[in-house]
Amino acid sequence: MHELTDDERSLLTHVTMFGSDGYPIKKTGRGWTWSYRSIAGPPVVFKTRRAAVASFEAFEAALIDRKAGR
Repeated sequence: MHELTDDERSLLTHVTMFGSDGYPIKKTGRGWTWSYRSIAGPPVVFKTRRAAVASFEAFEAALIDRKAGR
């Protein structure tokens, strides 16, 4: 397993400080996307904000697991 990049560590710190208000989810046209610095997020435009939040939270959980060495 490899360690987290600087941007991944920064994202976890950002979400820890600001909670769900700090999620990098943005409305683009008719859909929702998320990205943070060099982390591009999935190549999908979600129809609902709820779907974008679920996608981001799954990514965040994967980062936490990788940080813990799982």
